[in-house]
Amino acid sequence: MIAADMCAALPPPGMRRRQAEAPGGVRWMPRIAAALAALLLAAGASAQPQAALQPEALARAALGAEPGWAGVAVWRDGQLSQATVRRDGVDGRLEPVPVSGPAPLFEIGSVSKLFTGLLLAQAVERGDLSLDDTMAHLLRGKIGFASPQVAAITLRQLVTHTSCLPRQFGRLRDMGAVAEQIRTTHRLQLMEALASQRLAQSAPCPARYSNLGLALVGELLAEHYGQPWERLVAERIAGPLGLRDTLLQLGANADRLVPGWSGESRGEPWPMVAFAGAGGLRASAQDLVTFGRALLAGRDGPLGPAAERMLAPLAVYQGREIGYAVFIHGPPQRRTYSHDGLTGAYRALLVMAPDTGEVMAVLVSNAQAPLPEMAQTWWARRYPVSDQAVAVEAAALPPLAGVYEVHPELRLFVTVVDGRLQVRARGSVFRAYLPVAPDVFTRPAGGARIAFERGAGGAVAGLTLEQAGNRYRAARTSDPAPRPEVLAQGRAQDYVGRYRSAAVDGVAIGFSVRSEAGQLLVRSSRFPWEPVLPLQGQADRFRYDIPGAELQFERDAQGKVVAMVLHQRGELRANRVDAQP
Repeated sequence: MIAADMCAALPPPGMRRRQAEAPGGVRWMPRIAAALAALLLAAGASAQPQAALQPEALARAALGAEPGWAGVAVWRDGQLSQATVRRDGVDGRLEPVPVSGPAPLFEIGSVSKLFTGLLLAQAVERGDLSLDDTMAHLLRGKIGFASPQVAAITLRQLVTHTSCLPRQFGRLRDMGAVAEQIRTTHRLQLMEALASQRLAQSAPCPARYSNLGLALVGELLAEHYGQPWERLVAERIAGPLGLRDTLLQLGANADRLVPGWSGESRGEPWPMVAFAGAGGLRASAQDLVTFGRALLAGRDGPLGPAAERMLAPLAVYQGREIGYAVFIHGPPQRRTYSHDGLTGAYRALLVMAPDTGEVMAVLVSNAQAPLPEMAQTWWARRYPVSDQAVAVEAAALPPLAGVYEVHPELRLFVTVVDGRLQVRARGSVFRAYLPVAPDVFTRPAGGARIAFERGAGGAVAGLTLEQAGNRYRAARTSDPAPRPEVLAQGRAQDYVGRYRSAAVDGVAIGFSVRSEAGQLLVRSSRFPWEPVLPLQGQADRFRYDIPGAELQFERDAQGKVVAMVLHQRGELRANRVDAQP
């Protein structure tokens, strides 16, 4: 349920990784906005090629070089096509899985929120509930609220992430604590947390993703109808649509849940109770396509008017609109509806395009699989940008360099390298942009378009980013323009390879280093690729985007890189074991 908003560059639809303890007590990088920001302006420049639109090609691209399974189902031109691939282990071969027998099941994480959103849309359509019902009204006589601001939160604000509530309740130190809360919280604990929750301001707030908010919607629905959320899903959605593979409790189907991974390490399933409405379902790709088709069928389809209601915009969500927990991209004549999901060992994506009737579901059993990059290719085709470069004077580029802020958790860094505009977000490397008009630049592979805005006197005051049908404005900050932190390609190759630490608490940590356009990216066994930037004047030393985290590479007497040392609340040394990442 850690969602992973594949389409944009803002903090998730879904919880992003916060902090996790690597073995030995070394604190790894927070992943709230950075992981998603890495997608900004990305696609096409990663190791992923431009994926074809056939299910097997999509599945292969979504899993990439990771171990695990990937299942894809696509409804296009009135036909369903699907494919599944698998790689057993880190060094296994990627092989197709015959489409026969019971379909493999995956955790779908925050895609579950669409089911909760539909249940609420059904309740409003029937007149059982109103979007303006407050929690004080819905829970009157059942709990006392420590904060009047919390008591006044409405269902509309909960389902659109404008409630001001945090992602999770309480103070959670690391990813382990987040996972524990998601997996073990029961209804009584959730209600106790709600009763004690305090807010500094009254809703609505600017949209900020909240798993807590959607978990509460699920529990409020269960409270109103006197039935568990799981039963409401079964009776009002899964049953009528014939979704036999959409389950909260696996029971006799437990062996159909494919093994989960996080990078090169095995991952554990995330069963949920109180957080089920925010991310607890398991499903097959085909079931999700059936669900998506029913939503697109609108009031004349099997879900009736509630389907149309669910997809109607209710609020603005960080560069796009949002309906009943469903993200809405693009202009009215070319809408796309979507949600994605991420748990400790699985990723998921469901997209629906009403103008073409296309529905695509992608499920992978590795939390570090490159599904976001594959998805960006899809979005770039859906919302293409110009690839026709125009001549631009060299002197026109330096005034554009600077740091631009979409919001405090997302900044864009713009610089000039070898006469080309280069842009990156925190968590990603610099990538080149084409000039297509005065002050307008694009990256066709990522479907991104940046238009710089000038204020009085012609000074650059901000920029607008368009990508995946979304539109974001960033104001220019007073921070100095970033240095072009790019290595010579030959030097970058010095560091590429695999590294492994000695066992810490019985566990050896593996690191991989790769280069992209003369820039280095590093990942550990369980955490995603992160850029590391060279520190000026310090040989073989690099910094992460996260303050206080640095890498020092070590060379032997012949000048060959033989080890790396992670400096972050201590030191962790890893020897180089292979020259291939």
